[in-house]
Amino acid sequence: MEKTNLKNIFNEMVEIKLVDSESEADFITHSGTFHADEVMASVILLNKFGSMKIYRTNKVTKEDAFVYDVGFGKFDHHGIDFNETRDNGIKYASCGLVWKAFGNDIVNKLNVENKETFVQTVDKNLIMDIDRDDNGQALKHEPEVTLQTIPNLIASFNPAWNDLTSENQSFLKAVDFANTIFNNMIEKMVAKESARKIVEEKIEESNDGILILDRYMPWKDIVLSSQNPKAKDILYAVFPSKRGGYNVVATPIEPGSFIVKKPFPIKWAGKENDELQTLSGVKTITFCHKNLFICACKTKEDAIKIAKISKKG
Repeated sequence: MEKTNLKNIFNEMVEIKLVDSESEADFITHSGTFHADEVMASVILLNKFGSMKIYRTNKVTKEDAFVYDVGFGKFDHHGIDFNETRDNGIKYASCGLVWKAFGNDIVNKLNVENKETFVQTVDKNLIMDIDRDDNGQALKHEPEVTLQTIPNLIASFNPAWNDLTSENQSFLKAVDFANTIFNNMIEKMVAKESARKIVEEKIEESNDGILILDRYMPWKDIVLSSQNPKAKDILYAVFPSKRGGYNVVATPIEPGSFIVKKPFPIKWAGKENDELQTLSGVKTITFCHKNLFICACKTKEDAIKIAKISKKG
């Protein structure tokens, strides 16, 4: 019997056992090569139900266990007649079905205001790509490099052909890894929601298209999705840098893009320190990225000056 102990999103210790017989199990999933689908589904279930005794098999006979990703039941997507699909065309896999059933219960225990929206945010940012991958739905634009996605990374825990590590031991390592991802991502999403109110207040206080924050916090997506009319005019954000001094960051045209609404002056590109100070006329400016989306300087006053110069340029 393999087992592991880990902390759920609520900082509670949970024990996961892989039992040797179906009769011992309260959860059942498939055996053999594992995927992010049932691995992350296991993480969601441990956050809902606590400690788990899991049996991995391809022949399910026990009717009173929670069965997922096998057996053609409520939480299996392999049946020939199953075709449950999101509005965006991404089909549900078992992970998505489990999140759809229990995501609300988990999120209701988190400190977020708009819980229904948060459930959808988790689906969009974590669950959906796992479902897409497990259902064999290609990305719309295949990249030229191999993406190391969450499904790929979780699948990498399967033993290699010449590795004598047991599948169950590897499965538990994958669950531990997926649990870390789940906890980290949920915590970041909760933190982002707590920043929303602050950023919205700063948007309202903003002048000249400059957002000034007292400390770094996620702001780009909030600005781009804000209903405040002033948000669409924000071209730069100013905030203290974790390296010391201040950063000035240009607002992207859309979430995740490095293309910005108003780049810094082209002549600043890739310049640093004395040369950049001479070019810009800003006394404490120290750096401008060659792609013109971020500048650094030593004082808040100069950070604001950088933004104002760039807006006019």
